[in-house]
Amino acid sequence: MSKAKEINVDINDTKNSQGQPISELLVGKKVIGNIRQLEDKKFEVVNLDKDVFHVKSFDEGVTTLIRHFNLHH
Repeated sequence: MSKAKEINVDINDTKNSQGQPISELLVGKKVIGNIRQLEDKKFEVVNLDKDVFHVKSFDEGVTTLIRHFNLHH
């Protein structure tokens, strides 16, 4: 059984090409996806493969991106 590795995740608040505020998630210097708030309790998560997920909280979006990153890298 492999040991769990600790990873550092940074969140960079910026704007997308349409000028909408988004939060980029970075592992090291690599962007693994972004999160955009659509409504009060609705967030859109987009990973590097351009897969789109809709979640109910920002934390759930972060978890979704990290889970997808760990699964495929």
